[in-house]
Amino acid sequence: MRSNHRLAQLWLDALATELGAAAGTIDTYTDDLNCYLAWLNENSLGLDELSLEQIRDYIAGLDQRGYARSTIARRITVARGLHKFLIAEELGSQDPTSNLSTMRRPRKLPFVLSIAETEALLETAHRLAADPSVGLYLQAGYARRAALFETLYASGMRISEALSLPSDAAPSGTRMLLVRGKGDKQRLVPLHERAIGAIAQWQQLARAYSGGAPPPGCFTRSEMVPRL
Repeated sequence: MRSNHRLAQLWLDALATELGAAAGTIDTYTDDLNCYLAWLNENSLGLDELSLEQIRDYIAGLDQRGYARSTIARRITVARGLHKFLIAEELGSQDPTSNLSTMRRPRKLPFVLSIAETEALLETAHRLAADPSVGLYLQAGYARRAALFETLYASGMRISEALSLPSDAAPSGTRMLLVRGKGDKQRLVPLHERAIGAIAQWQQLARAYSGGAPPPGCFTRSEMVPRL
């Protein structure tokens, strides 16, 4: 219906001029809006004569066509925005989306390595760290990876926690790390022998690469210390 397209275009114009929406946002909204308008046209419906049940039929159709939940959620947002605009501008008399419940996006489960994959990762890191043929810089960088992997595997700490450890967190021969986590809470985490050995190897190679100067810490940023 022409009136549907005319009203939809008024909303897009308002987004672009009054709200200053980016061109990419307008393009995305236009695609989602065209999908909504096509459905309205197929069912000979006007924007001001829709019911909540008909909006639900539209959503069910999107799901049946195999759209991702994130795409469906965005298209619901676009339809809701259009109807709210029409009410605010007194171009419509009812908002069929007003009682439409918000579609929750599913939470993705974290990706977890298997035991075999973890062992292969650690083995590869140690093998590369023990290979002097790659040059001292690369070897020290691989040793740092091995130290990080072993520390994470031994302690169960978050990656962000390991990368933000202060320079004095891993002195030579340490068996415990003081970790600052969420809420600025501190805790002690133990290290096993392989993690201790990996840290010592990285520190040794880092000293050799930096001309004998002690590394600033196992996980601290430094231009002089390899951080592959």
